[in-house]
Amino acid sequence: MDNVYSIRKATSDDLVFLAEVIIEAEKSGTDKLSLSTLFNVTESKVKEYIISMLDEEIDGCEFSVSSFLVVEYDKKPVAAFGGWIEGFEDEMSSQILKSNLISYTFDRENIQFLKSKAHLLKNILIDREDKSLQLEYLYVANEHRGKKLSNTLIEQHIINAKKLFPELKKVQVQVFKNNIGAIKTYQNNGFSIAKSFKADATEILDYLPFDEKYVMEKTL
Repeated sequence: MDNVYSIRKATSDDLVFLAEVIIEAEKSGTDKLSLSTLFNVTESKVKEYIISMLDEEIDGCEFSVSSFLVVEYDKKPVAAFGGWIEGFEDEMSSQILKSNLISYTFDRENIQFLKSKAHLLKNILIDREDKSLQLEYLYVANEHRGKKLSNTLIEQHIINAKKLFPELKKVQVQVFKNNIGAIKTYQNNGFSIAKSFKADATEILDYLPFDEKYVMEKTL
């Protein structure tokens, strides 16, 4: 990575940038933001919700400030990637932590709308493997792509996780099948497709970027 780039852990000063990262990564190169479509709420409101969830400072899931590493260019954030060791903090799963944050933050009518669509998601919701490093929400600003920032973020997450948990054996990431660029990035970093999950209902395409998802993994 060039000398003008630096990598660091995210802080509470990054909340707005991290919310933008999550939104762009969640879209997976499409115009479908599941946090908007599945909760029947505007994208601007989703951004407010994400900032509120990050501000709770709950460790161990994709809505944790502590999960993110940030790349800066000339002291401005230009890339970020979330990552945490599943079930490492208090043995609680990231799914429970995420659900609790959503339930606490989103309005009741938003939650009810999600419940009305839950049947569409049953075959594409993926359990995260305990004591593995889970990566989620990779984003690099357009003008800084091609600089191998994704590689650097992946490598640094692994280094940090191994320091925290030397017994770590596996890194996993979930990616939609149609996100060819992301799949190639992970393959170039030693990941391979381990599992595939596909939704039954074609209606899911009204709410998600695609109807099939891969779990890609790398053994350490």
